Amino acid sequence: MSSDLLNRNDEDRRLRALDALNILDTPEEERFDLIVRLAQRLFSMPSVAISFVGKDRQWLKSRVGTGYREGPRAEAFCNYTIEQAGPTVVPDTLDDRRFSDRPSVTGPQGTRFYAGEPLESPGGYRVGTLCMWDTKPRDLSEADLGLLNDLARWVERELAADAELHRAGSVQRALLPKRAPSVPGYDIAGLCAPAREVGGDFFDYYLIGDQLQITIADVMGKGVGAALVAASVRAVLRGASRFNEVGVAVNRSARALESDLAETATFVTMFTARLEPSTGDLTYVDAGHGLSAIVRRSGSVQQLASLAPPIGVLPDSAWQEQGATLGPGDTFITLSDGWLDYFDSVPRAAAVAVRIVMESSSAQSIVDQIGGFSTCVTPDDDLTVIAVRRDFP
Repeated sequence: MSSDLLNRNDEDRRLRALDALNILDTPEEERFDLIVRLAQRLFSMPSVAISFVGKDRQWLKSRVGTGYREGPRAEAFCNYTIEQAGPTVVPDTLDDRRFSDRPSVTGPQGTRFYAGEPLESPGGYRVGTLCMWDTKPRDLSEADLGLLNDLARWVERELAADAELHRAGSVQRALLPKRAPSVPGYDIAGLCAPAREVGGDFFDYYLIGDQLQITIADVMGKGVGAALVAASVRAVLRGASRFNEVGVAVNRSARALESDLAETATFVTMFTARLEPSTGDLTYVDAGHGLSAIVRRSGSVQQLASLAPPIGVLPDSAWQEQGATLGPGDTFITLSDGWLDYFDSVPRAAAVAVRIVMESSSAQSIVDQIGGFSTCVTPDDDLTVIAVRRDFP
């Protein structure tokens, strides 16, 4: 294999590693800005940046002392830095043939000093730099280079944490239902929109025999911790539901999860139900959820009561089954409490949800409109919804 092909393959992999970070063209973030400001003070340097080198351009994620945000890769000092295993230091650019004739060097207030430390992706590909520059010549000591290296590794740890979160989010999304079960006479849809890369909400629906099992749950908290607990809750409840009625499944799941929830000082609100398609009978347990209802074809609303606390709040709690019936043309809807964050009162949130149900022609339309709120306003909490509509003959 020729060296040109090897280099091209390495560059392709490097660009894929950069794309996997999902960092290009993202807003400024304080955690990166802090590193840049610290570097500026430590080195008494007028300009410092965290730079990423794409296929044809250099882009600055964070910067201080410059209004420059992006430019051609071919003209970037950092394009040289990512080709090196260690730092690139140019004490005087006018004395370096690689840069001496560039307009950015020879022009007014041109760059006379540059130093950059490569930034590696979690897979080891050099995707960018922590760089700094000055309008007068200078140099760095060995101690300075060590400090620059430390700051660059700090940036890499932030990038690695992002990559882990992105992977965790992908895994969590993979655990959500890919499509609604096919139940003759019913239209079913669901959605989970985490406020962060990962979240504590989940929904689930699947068939047990010819009956439809529905679950929505919300683990207290956000982020990876809540997501791990949510995955455990989903797995335990799924296992229990396969062989037990709804009430028994919830109580057995609660007993199994009790110690884990106590150790992690968290709790779970949950609504889980089983629908008999032939009759529309819905047998359910509401564990502190309180955001489920049947919107009748006539427009009246039956709130499905929550009579027991969330799982993990009170030891030795018990959860009782309740019942309701979904008639022809009726719609069952359940939401997580993230829905309430978009409104100034609970009655207003409920009224908008009912209006969406009444005006929508399908379960998917209901879910899309509810989920649309998370794309219009930056959410503070995860938003999850399930809608089940019984056909009207």
